[in-house]
Amino acid sequence: MAYIDDLMGQSEQLFNKRGSLLSLWQTIADNFYPERADFTTVRNVGEEFASNLMTSYPILARRDLGNAIGSMLRPTSKPWFHVRTRDFEDLGTHSVAWLQMAETRMRRAMHHRRSQFSRATKEGDHDFAAFGQCVIQTSLNKDADGLLYRCWHLRDVAWVENCDGEADTVYRKWKPTARELVMLFKDRVHSNVQKSIEKEPFKEFNTQHCIVPVGDYKGEVKYKTPFVSIYFDVDNKQIMEEVGVMSQEYTVPRWSTVSGSQYAYSPATVAALPDARLIQAMTRVLLEA
Repeated sequence: MAYIDDLMGQSEQLFNKRGSLLSLWQTIADNFYPERADFTTVRNVGEEFASNLMTSYPILARRDLGNAIGSMLRPTSKPWFHVRTRDFEDLGTHSVAWLQMAETRMRRAMHHRRSQFSRATKEGDHDFAAFGQCVIQTSLNKDADGLLYRCWHLRDVAWVENCDGEADTVYRKWKPTARELVMLFKDRVHSNVQKSIEKEPFKEFNTQHCIVPVGDYKGEVKYKTPFVSIYFDVDNKQIMEEVGVMSQEYTVPRWSTVSGSQYAYSPATVAALPDARLIQAMTRVLLEA
């Protein structure tokens, strides 16, 4: 119990520290990305997007930039990445052939229908264009027979840099249903979750996932992996999964950064935000006239 209290305290500290940043992201989303404009407000299902805007020009500009990122970096007509080693030029024929085989296999796994790679990267492109960063998780699916890519809302993720400037500690808030929790963690869930399966299978529970360096891990088990992945039920204060992992599952691409902050910004929206406000005001005046 003491360990999960420590995890919850660290998570609360990280999310509270960047609380004021949500207001900026909400303003950017209101003007450029209304589909994501739920950082500080709760959006109801069926609510009209961009009902407060007078012109769609800023939204179209962000959409074109986000779509251009994917078309330039991940073209579907040709291979856009290669599996290499640092001393690739010095490798023999058999080693090069193995890397080519691994590259083909990796490409096939990434573009498999169940991996949701295209969906996650497309969502990430638009987060990157609007907010200057995105969070993509790469993991195995629930059957552990393929990759699964997910792009998470920036509102629900907080991270910390290490001394080398790498985001090595990531906390993510999550609200899965009781059905999802039982499907993923089976009998390791709390008894309250098991009871909800019978009458309220779609009841949501506050859950968090964190991946921390093994040096910061304070649990009883001693892992020999570089990182530890922990899923814990916040409502019932129970750890549902705790395993060692070889790499940080969360990839956090960042556009432009400033010293002293682990969070980046988008030069496009920083420069265009005053113009977006001006064009909305001008359009409103013209429509009223």
